[in-house]
Amino acid sequence: MSTAAPRDRASTTVSPRAEVRRGVRESIPLGFALVPIGLAFGYGAHVVGLSWWLTGLMSTLVYGGPSQFIATGLLSVGASIPTIIATTFVANLRYALFAASLAPFLGDAPRARLLWLCQGLADGSYALTLAHARENESLPRKDRFLQGSFYVSFPAWVSSSIAGALIGGALPEFLAYGLGFATPAIFIALLVPYVRSARAVTVMLVAGVGTVLGNEHLPTGTGPLVAIILAAVLGGLLPWRRRPR
Repeated sequence: MSTAAPRDRASTTVSPRAEVRRGVRESIPLGFALVPIGLAFGYGAHVVGLSWWLTGLMSTLVYGGPSQFIATGLLSVGASIPTIIATTFVANLRYALFAASLAPFLGDAPRARLLWLCQGLADGSYALTLAHARENESLPRKDRFLQGSFYVSFPAWVSSSIAGALIGGALPEFLAYGLGFATPAIFIALLVPYVRSARAVTVMLVAGVGTVLGNEHLPTGTGPLVAIILAAVLGGLLPWRRRPR
């Protein structure tokens, strides 16, 4: 009597719809997490004078939370359009690195499909897809997981942004203050886990101090752009500390 050899989960053939559903299922917590952030962005967009439909259009086309917060912050201080475009462009360069790190896992996906699915390569969906790809290296078509994640995160972000803009004018003062404070609180929460070395602390301080000084002594809106570039260059020049094997 022969016994079948056990198969690991990664080598099991799964249907395309099952992989999309898995992406949806594992991204539901991400969707809930995006709602308060989207509300905070929508409120910030309302404060700087953007209508609800412009807020929704921005979230739909840009679909990049950090750069959208940066853009509204620059609008609030009267920065020029070229400055806003340049600053958000630099902030969004990280998505090129995201795509490069996922590329080895998506080699079997149709190129036309990746062309539109690249819009779904936001921070949360990227992190979930990369973890899924590493844990299931032998599974084909990992782009389907990213597609499922996009189905959750994109509508959560766009709808909550519009909702934040619509209710912004009707919020009580104490809630409005809370949403205004939510923006720096969100970025601090995202930043702190990555500050684990002297190198990271140095880059963080250069970016923070550079932004403050730039806002005081440089043309309106150019402070963050200059600070980001200086911090990124410095981070690349500082020596890496290799972990002992």
